[in-house]
Amino acid sequence: MRRPSVRLSIVLALWLALAQLPMGGPIEAAAGVRVRPTVTTRLTGWVARGGGYHLYRPGATARMVVKVWPNLRGDKVRALLEWRRAGIGWRRLDRSIMTLNGDSRAVFAVRDLPTGFSFRMRTRMLPTSEHRAGRSPWRYFRVR
Repeated sequence: MRRPSVRLSIVLALWLALAQLPMGGPIEAAAGVRVRPTVTTRLTGWVARGGGYHLYRPGATARMVVKVWPNLRGDKVRALLEWRRAGIGWRRLDRSIMTLNGDSRAVFAVRDLPTGFSFRMRTRMLPTSEHRAGRSPWRYFRVR
């Protein structure tokens, strides 16, 4: 006799448990839970990649597009820009704040990139009464 798959057993048990809940049961229970927003970023305008860095031409503009889920239209998102040279640790260069648009997106730009420096940038959302804090991974870039 063949045993049913574990996945089928779990799905069947979940379906039976949900069938016994009153209308709106799981939604009402989760109404007070604060979620952690997912903050994703991507660099645009680069010409190549190498050594874990996005590479740009001298004088170019590096744009970082930020996307936040769930949609938190009107909330503030912070960007932190750091720089370094060989033999020196990371140092803060600039901090900027923007408001998310209707699609829960924002764009940060670094203009006129100089040669000889490495940069990294990350974004953060501060916690509010509606959601927890969220942040993106560092994005590394430099001039080719």
